[in-house]
Amino acid sequence: MTSGELLSIEVTGEGDVFTLRQRARVVADAAGLDQQDQVRLATALSEVGREVLTQAGGARIAFSIDGSLRVRVRGYGPLSPAAPGFAAAARLVDEVSHEGEDVILSKGLPPGRYTGDWLRNLRALLAGLAKPSPLDELRAQNQELMAALEDVQSQRDELEETNRGVMALYTQLSEELERTNQGVVALYAELEDKSAQLREASEAKSRFLANVSHELRAPASSILGLARMLLELGEPLDDEKRRQAELIRESGRDLLNLVNELLDLAKAESGRIEPEVVDVSLRGLLRRLKETLRPMAREGVTLVVDDPDGVEILQTDELMLTRVLRNLLTNGLKFTERGEVRVGAHADGDHVLLRVSDTGIGISDEEIERIFEEFHQVRGPIQASVTGTGLGLPYARSLVAILGGEMSVRSVVGEGTVFEVRLPRLDRIRLGRVVIADDDAAFRTMLRGLLHGVAEEIEDAADGYAALAAVRRARPDLLLLDLRMPGLTGEEVIRELRADPDLAATRVIVVTSTDTDGIDGVALDKSRLTRGELLRAVGEIGKRDA
Repeated sequence: MTSGELLSIEVTGEGDVFTLRQRARVVADAAGLDQQDQVRLATALSEVGREVLTQAGGARIAFSIDGSLRVRVRGYGPLSPAAPGFAAAARLVDEVSHEGEDVILSKGLPPGRYTGDWLRNLRALLAGLAKPSPLDELRAQNQELMAALEDVQSQRDELEETNRGVMALYTQLSEELERTNQGVVALYAELEDKSAQLREASEAKSRFLANVSHELRAPASSILGLARMLLELGEPLDDEKRRQAELIRESGRDLLNLVNELLDLAKAESGRIEPEVVDVSLRGLLRRLKETLRPMAREGVTLVVDDPDGVEILQTDELMLTRVLRNLLTNGLKFTERGEVRVGAHADGDHVLLRVSDTGIGISDEEIERIFEEFHQVRGPIQASVTGTGLGLPYARSLVAILGGEMSVRSVVGEGTVFEVRLPRLDRIRLGRVVIADDDAAFRTMLRGLLHGVAEEIEDAADGYAALAAVRRARPDLLLLDLRMPGLTGEEVIRELRADPDLAATRVIVVTSTDTDGIDGVALDKSRLTRGELLRAVGEIGKRDA
């Protein structure tokens, strides 16, 4: 018997099957399983014991507790888990699985403190048990049967009495329930209809933007081409005609820019843009932006690019980051009449903070709440003299979210505006083991994708008991936990972890669609979860525990 085992039994004959059944019953009782589960486990191992005698001439069967009760069956010859004995056992325990040539039977256990002293005491108890005779085991099975029959009879009596009360109550409330159900059905249908309308409207908007953009791009490009031919390749134009042709070219350029912004925004909102992460030289990117945008600066306005502080290389999508900063710098240059527009980057722990500031007209508190709305433009005297669509900032913020970051803004009217883009340093955020506990397999898969490149090892748990077992076994760096799961709820899992001195320091991020009031810690909403939000939460909980 190895150090992690409670006991092991060599099953070589029918008498050993009786012993196996007895020991299974004692272990299940000591582990806190109820009477019915004790009988189920004992019966499952009886079936397995007889099956291994038939298939392999015997087996070594070992019990251990590691979050759940595990029974390892190692046959003297090959074992087929599809055989009738194993198939019957699979209906009585939680799981039958393979580990090499061994067959593992697993049974979930109620929450408890399975300490070293408890395990030693149980080993001593099992070692002191006498080997049962067939007659003893027959008596024990008869007692189990009689207890089960008495329990069934008692439950039947209780059910009959309860049914009489329920029928009386049902008769009294049936009409009221019917009226309530009708109202609920009508409300549910209305909510479904409204939800479908909202989804359709959002999809229709994205389709409209994409389709209109594609349809307008060709004529806009043609207008620009014809205007260029008039100005550069056609007959010489007098001053008035040249001015009119220049106006046509400028209007066509503005129209094409608007079409491109609409198309980019539609792609970002529909999730059709995937970042291509590469090593980006921040120093080189900022210098290229300075050379490109410096001609836009008004007289008396300086475009200043600070050298990156504490970070030279950022792993991100270079094209997306360039578009974000170009949008912010372009806005700053448009709305700054004197002073400077400044851009820089500096390390901020596991993140990089890119800051674009200006000494322009500023934004009022009322307007700053709306600047990220599509097509919204801040009102003012300068705004009337500059061109814009109101799409640049919504598009930039969508790109920042795709990159896993966040964008913030602060402003003072008459003094200027500061935009900050906070992006994760993916080369700095590292996790070893992560346990994802959620009964939704599709959502677990999505979380695995969000953690790609961040976590070295990820383990899934489909219920609360499995989550506790995985944490006890793997001691993960992070547990991502849903609140509503079968078995134990997320709240109960957290209480069990905090009550165990060995597991109390486990870092937990709650990811759920239910109310998180009363949860002490970091909680994220499933419906709005992005890679950026998840990485920010990882960084936040890491700082809090540091």
